[in-house]
Amino acid sequence: MVERYLKSEKIKYLFWGVVTTLVYFVVRFVTMALLHQAMLPVLIAQIVTVLFAFVVNKFFVFAANQSRHVLAQLLRFIAGRLFVAGIDFLLTYIMIERYSGVFIRLLWLNKINFQTFPFGLSWSWLHGWIHDSVSLNAVIVVILIQIIAIVVNYFISKFMIFD
Repeated sequence: MVERYLKSEKIKYLFWGVVTTLVYFVVRFVTMALLHQAMLPVLIAQIVTVLFAFVVNKFFVFAANQSRHVLAQLLRFIAGRLFVAGIDFLLTYIMIERYSGVFIRLLWLNKINFQTFPFGLSWSWLHGWIHDSVSLNAVIVVILIQIIAIVVNYFISKFMIFD
């Protein structure tokens, strides 16, 4: 029973979705730190993770039920991921670039003292990523976008690509 559950398509998708999300986070946060802006890291992270996600979805998640040619699947996969990337760009623009102040006040992020634990630890990896309300808002938004992306990408992959 447990073995059947662990081999289920949804569990495999969830596992590889989490791995893909971790790849996305690493690429996006590293490029955000290196480039000191929000939009270009979205593009770089999307390109890297679309390629990674196609391979793992094709060969590890939906391997048993594939009726289309690999090129047709890849093109549909890219189209689906472009749709999700559009959501990513739109939400990044709205929630980080354009109206971050609204979300910072809405979530009370401007009330946090970033000089206290755990943010105030200069040796902490957390201090390097989250040092003010703007950077905390960006991290929260990226996590929210990835949750939305996992759900939307599952349905696109399941019903439009690897059917």
